Amino acid sequence: EEYANGKPYFLFVGALHRRKNIVNLFKAFDAFKKQYDSPIQLMIVGEKKWWTDEMKTTYEKMGYKNEVLFMGRMETADLKKLIPSALAMLYVSYFEGFGIPIVEAMRCHVPVITSNITSMPEVAGEAGVLVDPFSVESITNAMSVLAEDEIKRQELIEKGQLQAQKFSWDLSAEKLWQCMEKEI
Repeated sequence: EEYANGKPYFLFVGALHRRKNIVNLFKAFDAFKKQYDSPIQLMIVGEKKWWTDEMKTTYEKMGYKNEVLFMGRMETADLKKLIPSALAMLYVSYFEGFGIPIVEAMRCHVPVITSNITSMPEVAGEAGVLVDPFSVESITNAMSVLAEDEIKRQELIEKGQLQAQKFSWDLSAEKLWQCMEKEI
């Protein structure tokens, strides 16, 4: 209610940088909205620090740009409300070193649509819908699946709870300490 007027939304969290694939995210959302008469919106959380002319032009050409909500950078307290309320997290970057928003979404019982390249398949495991980030159609199809198939959404949420347990700061610190002990 507070941020999306009670409407469901796909969520992207991250800097609006070229490698985050914002252009194809806009194109895929527009294609999704053209296929389905749906109240689903696209919520973008992140600074336009690296906003490009291509992003701007793509956004301006969107038929459903009124359904895109730019939230800017948000505080953790607000993200704690936004993430769990999302229909799905969209994280379709061309490159990531890890992809913390994937784990954050899984911990918040939110299914994830993410790229099938770099670190993202390893982070998502079987708990995410993997897409080709270079294919607007692939991203659009994944949105359609999660918008229509509640059973699939629940399956991914359950798998996400298990997958997220593999990632914690305590576990990371323990593994780092083990590596350091081997070197000593």
